[in-house]
Formats: sequence, structure tokens, C-alpha cells
Amino acid sequence: MKISIALCTYNGTRFLNEQLSSIAAQTRLPDEIVIGDDCSGDGTWEILEAFSQKITCPVNLYRNQNRLGSTKNFEKTIRLCSGDLIALCDQDDIWMPHKLEIMERKFVESPAIDAVFSDGDVVDEKLSPLGYTLWQHTGFHSGKQRKMEHVNSLEVLLKHVVVTGATLIFRSSLKEYILPIPSDWVHDAWIALLAATRNNLGLVSGPLILYRQHGENQVGARYCGLAGRFNESMHINRKNYYAGELSRYEEALKRASSNIHPASTEALYLLEAKLLHLNKRAGLPASRLLRIIPILTELLSLRYHRFSFSWQVAVKDLLLPS
Repeated sequence: MKISIALCTYNGTRFLNEQLSSIAAQTRLPDEIVIGDDCSGDGTWEILEAFSQKITCPVNLYRNQNRLGSTKNFEKTIRLCSGDLIALCDQDDIWMPHKLEIMERKFVESPAIDAVFSDGDVVDEKLSPLGYTLWQHTGFHSGKQRKMEHVNSLEVLLKHVVVTGATLIFRSSLKEYILPIPSDWVHDAWIALLAATRNNLGLVSGPLILYRQHGENQVGARYCGLAGRFNESMHINRKNYYAGELSRYEEALKRASSNIHPASTEALYLLEAKLLHLNKRAGLPASRLLRIIPILTELLSLRYHRFSFSWQVAVKDLLLPS
């Protein structure tokens, strides 16, 4: 199989050389590296040009004329990849030497799988371990891993996001299905979700990257604990949050219902149930007292359990300002 790396850059001089060195040190080198630079104003382009002259595999450099933003830059770069497998790459991480070799083997062993992701060790900007992994950060414990691998990967993702784009690799046959990427979705969450609508999302246990935290991450994985997450969620605008979530999952249902790569009947049912859950939460009354019965009804339906963090989110819905 031919492997393409889709690397997106923007003002990446702080850490880019280390990431490029880790790609060059792969035990299974990529067959091509496609790099989309999003109008960097520092020395990123010069670093990329120098790298392209040193590595033995082909490097295709593209410089956007106008800033696209992360998601649209990844969309453009993915389109330009010609490999059978496409590995997403951020500019500030470090890849373990066997990353591509291990993930390619997973595709060979599991021909039905469309996409694969792995765990990653979370480190600080100097690569010192922070004491937890990406999967620990997202609560992706062994039970959910087994469910994703052997039962239903979509139901896991409809509960919460567990796939980090820097660990994701997928078959190029998905391109027609996933592109274009809606502007209100983050590219990795969108790709993983659509792969899961066909129950063709696999995983590789164990960290295959060092996921760097440096204060400028687009998403990040800083640990803040249950209390911290709850406190953070109490400051969201409830109406705007639900409007955004409803719009995103309506887009997902529309794409999954298309004739391009038909999703399973079960997947369409789960997406519709997720939307019903979001609509119920979006329609909660302004009065906290009047929210009690609809929240209890939603709890008894088990949709809080299937599509949210169960009672924790129910409590948040009860306490959030109107």
C-alpha cells in the first residue's frame, strides 16, 4: 500500500523540525508527504523547503494564497494526497519510530477497516511526560475500547470525542465520503465519525505519538479533572452551544444518508437518536424548576447515558443559566 502523510503547517518554527525528524526516522517511510502551509509568516516555509531536499521520499509543498484555517487546510491537503492510506500530521508533535509500520499492519490484517487511530503520550513543550495519555484524558477506557473494536464504534463517538487527528490514518477511498468537511466541524472528529457510520473505525492500543502541550494548541489535552470540566461547562452559552451541536449532527446525518457511501441502518438510527437527545436538551425551559421533569424523562430514556456523560450532564443541564 502507498502511504501519504497530510501535514498542515502555520507559523510552526518552534517545533516543526522535531516533527519532521520523527517522520524521517520512521521504520516504514511514507511514499509521499503532502504539506499545506497556511500562509506562515515566520521561517516555516524555509524549514519545509530544506526538509524536502533531505528526505528520500517525495515531498509536495503547497502554500495557500489566503489563510484557510486548520480544517479547510487539512481538507485541501487531503485532496492532494495520492496514497492508498492518508496519515494526518500536526506540526508540533513527535511520531514514534514504528508508527506507520504498526498502523499499516492493522490495515493489512483488517481489510474492512476504513480508518485507524492510536493512543498518544501527552507531554509538555519540552517533551517531559505529563503523566497521562490521550485515551486517559478522554476517558477512553478498556470497556469503550472493546465496544469500539467489537460492537459499535459510532455509539462510542456519539457519546464523546476520543479520536485525535494526529493519531488518525484512513483509506483514500473515504475521501469522496468525507469531503468537503463542514466548516463547523473539526476535521478529525468529522472523519472519525463518518468512518464509524459504517462501523469501520479501528484502533491500535498503545501510544504512537508524543502529543505536545504548549499553550497554543488548537484543541489540546490539558488535564483539569471533573470539577474543572464542570466549572468550565457552566460558563457556556446554552442556546449557542445546542444550536451548534444540532447543526453539526444534522450535517452528519445528511452526509451519512447520501448515496456516496451509504451508512448502516443502525448508524442512521443512532444519529437520529443523538439529534433527538440534543433537541430535548435544547428545548429545556428557562426555569430550573420546570427542567426537572424533562431531564428525568431523558434520563429514564437512557439517552443521557448513550449520548452524554449520563447524570453529570443532566446535572449541568439543570444548573446552567437560561
